[in-house]
Amino acid sequence: MNEQSTPLQYVESKVHAGRWYAVGCLIIFYAISMVDRFILSAVAQPVTQSLGLSNTQMGLLLGAGFAVLYAVAGIPVAYLIDKGNRTRVILAGVLLWSLMTAASAFTADFTTLIICRAGVAIGEAVLTPAAMSLIGDMFQRKERALPTSFYMATGNVMATGAFLIGGAVYQYAGAQQLFPSMEPWRFTLFAVSLPGFLMVLIFALTVREPARVESQPIQQKASGVDALLPFLTNNKSMFIPFFISTGLISSLTLGVISWAPTLLIRLHELTASHASFVFGSVGLPASVLGTLSLPWLANKLQKAGRPDGILLMLLVCVVIPIPAIIIGLVAGKYWLLVAAFAVCMMFLPSISVLTCLAMQMISPSRLRARTVAVNLLVINLFGYTVGPFLSGVLADRVFTGPSAIAMALATMAAFIGPCAVIGFFIARRDFGRLMSSQKD
Repeated sequence: MNEQSTPLQYVESKVHAGRWYAVGCLIIFYAISMVDRFILSAVAQPVTQSLGLSNTQMGLLLGAGFAVLYAVAGIPVAYLIDKGNRTRVILAGVLLWSLMTAASAFTADFTTLIICRAGVAIGEAVLTPAAMSLIGDMFQRKERALPTSFYMATGNVMATGAFLIGGAVYQYAGAQQLFPSMEPWRFTLFAVSLPGFLMVLIFALTVREPARVESQPIQQKASGVDALLPFLTNNKSMFIPFFISTGLISSLTLGVISWAPTLLIRLHELTASHASFVFGSVGLPASVLGTLSLPWLANKLQKAGRPDGILLMLLVCVVIPIPAIIIGLVAGKYWLLVAAFAVCMMFLPSISVLTCLAMQMISPSRLRARTVAVNLLVINLFGYTVGPFLSGVLADRVFTGPSAIAMALATMAAFIGPCAVIGFFIARRDFGRLMSSQKD
């Protein structure tokens, strides 16, 4: 029977009481984590001056020093999530990152600050794999797209909102009289850590661990530390092209986001504040719209009998923005570039949502957190380390002039787009087979 036309079968599992309340708590945790993650960027200049840091040291604190550890730590903590009580693991992670954010306010040098940032990274690495696992067991498969979209949309909103909150707290810190001897940046870091402690108490008292949905008879036997690799290797014809495509398109996504304001400044002579406003005003609503609507469309395709619905939407998320960003970058027209940014932010950030949703859908419950963690590992390592770096290298060594960054990103898009399409297309059939084999 052709799996591409076989309607998915669902087990009508017991509805978990309070599931939307739990999702609301997870969303608040995610919002807090984004503030604690980006708050150092909001106060980077006063921190650099106060601690006497170099640009290289601050770059490490803001970029790879956080992202690499965040990505790598996700795998071992995901094993704890798959084996143990997920709500307790979340509480431990939130407590750790909140403590480390608070401790950052009292650091004296680069070494102590990067240790605190490492603690924040490890703590935050817990949240999304655990959230995907919890949502997977609290909602039936046909219902998971909506809560997953709401959760993941929080990251897109707070990636910008964190700077607004940080700026407001820093402004208040300069005027507050509670601790007049405390530098404003230190007060800011300490203040933004407090909501995490409050939510730990609320979550511990009000959210209970849902029962695991054991979708396959062999799942309990194959849920140990050695279970992930066999699952990935047995389905390598899907996972290899899937992860290659995910990594490539993530590098382009972070490259575009990282350089967007700079492109508006260099190509069209906008001021820094105006460029940030233009990109934020088109990017934020577009990314939220895409994050909410595209998983919903994928879910509709699945319900209509297309087990490969998520992969079809991933193909759409590559095919539409790639030509748009190339045209916007090389045409030299202001309105075309702004429109291209809007199209990109509608589709490219949604790829991380769809790929996490894909891992949630095809993985047994006892492996769900680990496959999500592997997906996040690929996204973060390729996105944060390859995208901005490669585009900068191309701009310095291959192209010249004010349009160097634009030409570098256009070159990356021209190469990455077709490769990602081929990879997702190859993975599509085996993804449909895995979807059909999971009955939870």
